Amino acid sequence: MIERGQTVFTNFYQIQINPNSHIYRYQISFQPFMTPEQQICKWRDIFKAAKSGLQDNLKVFITNNQILYSPVRAQTMGLILGIYEEEGTNYTISLEEKAVLKPGEPEYTGLIGRFFKMLLKQQKLLQIGRKYFNTKNIINFDQFGLKVLPGVTCSLIKQEEQGKYYINIDSSFKMLRSTTMYEELRNSRDYSLIEGAIVMTVYNYKFYRVNKINREMNPKSEFENQSGSKMSYMQYYSEKYKINIKDSAQPLIEVLEKSRKGQEEKIIYLIPELCVLTGLSNEMRNNFQTMKQLSSVTKPRGVDRVKQADQFIQCFHNKESEELIKKWNIQLESKCLQIQSSKIKPGNIIMGNNTSINIETGNLDRDTQTAMLRGVGLENWGILYSDRDSRQAEDFMSCLRESIEYCKFQCKAPRTFTIHSNRIEDWIKQIDFIVQQSQGPQKVTLLLLILNGPKKNAPLYTDLKRYLINDCPIASQVILSSTLNQPKGKVKTICNKLLVQICAKVGGTPWGISDLPFTDQPTMICGMDVYHSTAKGRKSMLSFVSTEDEFFSKYMTQSIEMDSGVEFSFSLCPVLVKSLESFTSDNKTPLPSRIIIFRDGVSNSQAKTVIETEVAQFRQAIEQVKKAKNQNKPIKLIVLSVNKKVGAKFYAGERNLDNPQQGTLIDNEICNGKDGFYLISQKTTQGTVQPTYYHILVNDLIDEPNIIKKLQALAYKLCYMYYNFSGAIKIPAPIQYAHVCSNFIGDRFDPRKPQTLIKPNQILNQRRSLFFI
Repeated sequence: MIERGQTVFTNFYQIQINPNSHIYRYQISFQPFMTPEQQICKWRDIFKAAKSGLQDNLKVFITNNQILYSPVRAQTMGLILGIYEEEGTNYTISLEEKAVLKPGEPEYTGLIGRFFKMLLKQQKLLQIGRKYFNTKNIINFDQFGLKVLPGVTCSLIKQEEQGKYYINIDSSFKMLRSTTMYEELRNSRDYSLIEGAIVMTVYNYKFYRVNKINREMNPKSEFENQSGSKMSYMQYYSEKYKINIKDSAQPLIEVLEKSRKGQEEKIIYLIPELCVLTGLSNEMRNNFQTMKQLSSVTKPRGVDRVKQADQFIQCFHNKESEELIKKWNIQLESKCLQIQSSKIKPGNIIMGNNTSINIETGNLDRDTQTAMLRGVGLENWGILYSDRDSRQAEDFMSCLRESIEYCKFQCKAPRTFTIHSNRIEDWIKQIDFIVQQSQGPQKVTLLLLILNGPKKNAPLYTDLKRYLINDCPIASQVILSSTLNQPKGKVKTICNKLLVQICAKVGGTPWGISDLPFTDQPTMICGMDVYHSTAKGRKSMLSFVSTEDEFFSKYMTQSIEMDSGVEFSFSLCPVLVKSLESFTSDNKTPLPSRIIIFRDGVSNSQAKTVIETEVAQFRQAIEQVKKAKNQNKPIKLIVLSVNKKVGAKFYAGERNLDNPQQGTLIDNEICNGKDGFYLISQKTTQGTVQPTYYHILVNDLIDEPNIIKKLQALAYKLCYMYYNFSGAIKIPAPIQYAHVCSNFIGDRFDPRKPQTLIKPNQILNQRRSLFFI
């Protein structure tokens, strides 16, 4: 199932540390005694008095308030550094050694991070978070009204258990508009559309999120400066930046600025003509030529990424940086790390009529257009469309009939309904009529709706979906009339893919995967993700999906409404209880022997919170259900954090570095011990493929032979089980389903209107409907 793979290049550069080198921790002391409060208040003056003595004896050091660190050991214990005078009292400042730190210790690791920041600061680059840019390298796309600021994302990777440290470097790009905010506002009728956008000040390259446009203020408005006197914005920019503002009547941009410690926020105002918007507009994203030209820069090939990273590493080999590196007994590798990978075999896709498709050699788009593994017949279903779309609907139904026959899809002929209105009330009235004729929504298998409007923003889409989930639970499939305005061949392909989604929505199984691990005993696979949209002030939404069959293809879906920006939930115990009760709802299936939960990625610092809060709730749910079912047999729990936003990149080949093959597995020195691994599951034809990082947070099966390999194989195979795509996606299907569901609900929920909340319906769950895809 897992075999030896290629040797791959990485974007990791190792920091070599002499295992015999130490860092010494020192404490500054005073004679006579000085209270800690006094030391904090007068630290700057104290440090000035001690600085000469420190430089003479330690040569190089890092301070952390009254604690100092240095790779140099002081020759004399209780070394006197200088004299500090305050209010007639002379304080003798001395240095005392407190500890010897060795590589791999947490405190030592923290110092490597501080040292790394010192190195980066020497490069005098524009820093935005973990990204570093040289403003001299801006690339102009004047024909598209854009500028691209190239740079790198740079972070320190710490492997404390192994005592190893790496610098991770990847290409990064910032999109800037050529037009100023002044021009954007002049062309905008609705200023509220700009709220939440990110702007950059052209005079000092700082970035801010727009709170609102204040029409009542202008550059002649006054503010109180740091000295307490009042001055106008025009005067401020003239004196500080030598900039003369042209339009004194323009409104100001209100933004929130965080303090350096990130605790407090204060309102400040920016001048529109001195700011530019960042990112792409919807119009730019929808322009094929624009995106094609930009991708030539923003989606570099592997060889270009390695070249850019190598160039950045060379910045640390200037005279000033090399002196600092040498003093701290550190060596920085100038070439990227190469490592041995493994390769996971994906197996076969299993279709109906015992058809098996070899994933590595087959054409999955074409070969999956056949009889599905487990279909659910469409006994009573209907197609609804507007009278404006009659022609497209007739052509579509002709193609759909051919696809149904070609794919051997079990169904009766649909009833068709033409609606002479675009009012939501008339569409709902027609749906109610269908339900009444059928003697209840449970008797209607599916409604297929042909709607007008742009993709993801059709006027009736949200209201109809909400009604068909909350009020009248019927599986539904929407297709836009604009999508049907294509040649017959393309429409037929659309119909074939549509049947796959319909099969999943009515509780069928379009396909399975061979040799799935963990199918020897009843096992429940879960996916969990949280939707956030803090910029729009929306509430966070957690979705939890759980499998109920041996193919890991049929799901129960639940969602939890949470406060905006909250990542962790304290309501997971009842969620897992419901999942377990549903798993055994047929009274034939026993409780699962194993529960494997794939949780959307959390950082290493958040992993402890997941274990302490969420995992504790999962275990509580397991014990509660076991007690209710009077079962003593243990239920083993495995929880994996799945992070798709990682800085790691891998390249295969000798000269022309390219993306590694699908199924490439990295589980060696750059991972978090034995509990972490990188996996490349998806195929990327443009740019560089993004790996996914898996971190096993909890593993009750740690003693089972080859358990890690089984989990790695399971993660990869589940990437082929997402029924909105015929190949492998980036993450396992359970997480993707949870992600799509949480976004589907969160995007459409307005907390000011409680009735807008979409709730996974019990009837749809009983049908095991993936109603949200």
